[in-house]
Amino acid sequence: MDTRAMTERLTIATPCEMRWEDMKGDARVRHCGACRLSVHNLSEMTTLEVEALLQPGGSVCVRLYRRPDGTVVTGDCRRIWSQQREEAVTLLGTAATVVAALSFLVLIGLLTITLYGDHIRRMFGSATAGALPATSPPAVSAPSPVLGGTGLHD
Repeated sequence: MDTRAMTERLTIATPCEMRWEDMKGDARVRHCGACRLSVHNLSEMTTLEVEALLQPGGSVCVRLYRRPDGTVVTGDCRRIWSQQREEAVTLLGTAATVVAALSFLVLIGLLTITLYGDHIRRMFGSATAGALPATSPPAVSAPSPVLGGTGLHD
């Protein structure tokens, strides 16, 4: 029997509602209190162990991870796990670098405003939110009766 073909044909007829973390046991086998069955984690078993577990005629409850290509992950697929771990570490490192760079830029901006805020306000004036700054109206001189009443002075 082709074991890979057998694991690729695996389907779960009725998925269990219980979470793996809520079951008691170890990484390979846990006991489900809801259905009272032992649940086997195929990702912790070798392909030969999976073949022995899935002998015809038995009823087995399993937990499995299926790749996007449809194959089932077994315990002898550690190469896949290490590759995914490396990709996750790379992604995490990239995200941390971006966050650090943005934090540095924000820090520079805050320090600039704190240290040179008065100079910046003097250069650009105070904020008016789009309104014109308040200015006093120009002084209008009243006509002088002594100089002939024209109000013009040379």
